[in-house]
Amino acid sequence: MGLFSFLSGKAPEEIEIIGDRFFKAKEFGAAKIEYEKAVNKVKSKLPEKENLIQRLYGKIKNSKEALALAHQQDSEHLIESQNYAEAEDLLQLAMELTENINLKEEIKITLKKLYQDVASDHPDDTKMFMSGSEPFPTAEEIDSDEEYFSILCNALPEDVRKAYHGYDQAFKQGFIALNNGDFEVAVKKFTDSMNTSAIDQPLVLLELSTALVNLDQYDRARDLLEDFIEENDREVRAYQMLCDMYWVMGRHDEAVILIDRCPSSVKKTFPIQMLLGETCYQMERFDEAESLFIACEKDFGQNEIISRSLAKTYESMGNLEKARDIYMQILNGCTKCGVRSDPFILRRYAELRFACNERSTPLLELYLSILQQDPDNKDDYYQRIYALYTEMGNTEEAARYQSA
Repeated sequence: MGLFSFLSGKAPEEIEIIGDRFFKAKEFGAAKIEYEKAVNKVKSKLPEKENLIQRLYGKIKNSKEALALAHQQDSEHLIESQNYAEAEDLLQLAMELTENINLKEEIKITLKKLYQDVASDHPDDTKMFMSGSEPFPTAEEIDSDEEYFSILCNALPEDVRKAYHGYDQAFKQGFIALNNGDFEVAVKKFTDSMNTSAIDQPLVLLELSTALVNLDQYDRARDLLEDFIEENDREVRAYQMLCDMYWVMGRHDEAVILIDRCPSSVKKTFPIQMLLGETCYQMERFDEAESLFIACEKDFGQNEIISRSLAKTYESMGNLEKARDIYMQILNGCTKCGVRSDPFILRRYAELRFACNERSTPLLELYLSILQQDPDNKDDYYQRIYALYTEMGNTEEAARYQSA
C-alpha cells in the first residue's frame, strides 16, 4: 500500500488515475483491476457519483477489449512456437473478455488454426484440446487466480513482490480477497496461512492487519503490528501502518514515540521522516511539519508526495499563496510528463486562486475545464463560475449557472 493510504485509502478518482497510467503503459489487466476497485469503492461509499460510475464502467469495458485483443495476438505467437496449451488458455480468456463480434470471429479462426496445427504436429493430443480437457493438470480457476495475483503484485516493490510469489496458496487467496474488499475472507485465509504453512512468510501479518482494520478490529490489528515490529524493527511498512492507526485513534504521541524508537538507520529514511512530518501535521504542529517536509525535499529531492504535504501544510497555516504556487508546480509537472492531472489538485489550485481574490478569465476557463472532468461536484463549480461571471459583468452567463 502507498504512503499514508493504509486506513483512509485512495479516493476512487485517485485509483482511476492509477488505472489510466496502467492503460497508457498497455498493462490492460492491471488497468482493469484498478478500474474495478475504483467502481466498487465509489458504489459503496459515494453511490451518488453516477457520472464517475458510468465513466469507470466504460474504462473497464475498454480494458477488457484491449486485453482480449492482446491475448488474441499473443496466442498467435504461441501457436507459431508450438505452445498450444498456453495459446488455448489465452484464446479462451479473450473470448470471455470481449463483446466485440468481429474479435470473437477472429478468435474462432485462431482456435481453428490451433487445432489444425495440433492435429498436424501432435495428433495424440488433439482429443484433449477438442474435448475441452487440459493437457496439463492445472485447474482453470487456479490459473486465473495466479494471473490475477501476479497482476496485483505488479504495483508492489520488487523485494515484496518476489517474497509474495513464494508464499503459499492460502496467502495468495487472502491477498486477492483483500484487494477485492472481501475482508472477512481475507482474514480467514491469512490466518490459515500463518497457522498451517511450513514456509517462512512473516509479511502475512501486515496484510492480515490491513484486513482487520477494514473490519474495524483496530485493537487486534494494533497488537499484531506492535508485536511484529518487536521482531522486525526495520520493516518500514509496519511503521507506516501503525502510525496510520495511531492517527485515526487520536494517539499521536504514541506515533512520535514509535518513530523515536526505531533504529537510527531506519529513522533517517524518506518514509520515516515523512511519517514524522505527517504526525506533526496531524497534531497541528505546522511549523515543525513544514521544517520536516522542507528537510525531506533537501535530503531526498523534490517529488509530488513532499509537494502535496507542503501545500496542505501551508494551506493550514493560512499561507494560501505558497500553497497555490506549490499546486501549480505539481500541475506543471503533470503537464510535462503527459500524465492526466489529479482532479483533487486541480480543484485545490482553482480554489486557492479564488481565495487569493483572483477574478480572471483564465480562472473562469479553469473552472469550466474542471467541470467537464469532475461533473459529480458540478454544484460547487457552478457557484464559482456564477461568481466569476458576475464580477466580470457578464450577468447573462452568470444567470445560466445560477439556475443550473
